[in-house]
Amino acid sequence: MKPSFESIQAAMGRMTPRERRLFGILAGVVALFLVGAVWLFTDAMVGSIEEEIDHGRKTMAEIRRIAPRFREASRERKAVEAAIRANQDISVRVAANEILKKIELVDDVPGATGSQMSDVVSFEGKTTETPVELTGKKKKKKKKLKGKAKGKNVDSNGIVMVEQKLEFRDIPWANLEDFLDRVQSGDDLLFVTRLELARKFNKLSHVRATVTIASYRYQDQEGAVGKSEAGR
Repeated sequence: MKPSFESIQAAMGRMTPRERRLFGILAGVVALFLVGAVWLFTDAMVGSIEEEIDHGRKTMAEIRRIAPRFREASRERKAVEAAIRANQDISVRVAANEILKKIELVDDVPGATGSQMSDVVSFEGKTTETPVELTGKKKKKKKKLKGKAKGKNVDSNGIVMVEQKLEFRDIPWANLEDFLDRVQSGDDLLFVTRLELARKFNKLSHVRATVTIASYRYQDQEGAVGKSEAGR
């Protein structure tokens, strides 16, 4: 049976003045404890909400800060993808040879069959193809490409880097420098991925060089382009 207000009042009346003082102090301590607990809980809740709001403000400020760079990166990526898609008919070997034909040798080269750089170059081996993953996502499905070595697979919707190695047994350094500059600054999507040089001690203005030239194209274009390169 729950105690009524009258029974509590009667019990208080039976207490001595000292007991009533102690009871009042105890009741005050309990009330103060309850008020403090409620205050601490409310303060913690308010503090958590304030932290979330502050975090949200910082996140929005960071988004506004990096948004221009993100848009610029997106435009650059689209431009690169468009350039790669427009690159479907290029043959790295043919493109490199066309540049070499335009450069006249500035000095005599032993064994040269003509006066252009194309007369002293040797194309070493076949073109090599390497899949390029731009998204960083886990590869899910693979398929073999036509013209590829057996067992060598790439992503079904990726980008392929095609490389061709050129060797110059003896070439004036000025001509090689001119060739490298034309590769990097030309209209074709060509670039140098590797360069090995050795000085010709009997003629310091000449070098022995191995240059690897590369280009990009989409994998779905690989079959047709691979065939065109094989026949050139």
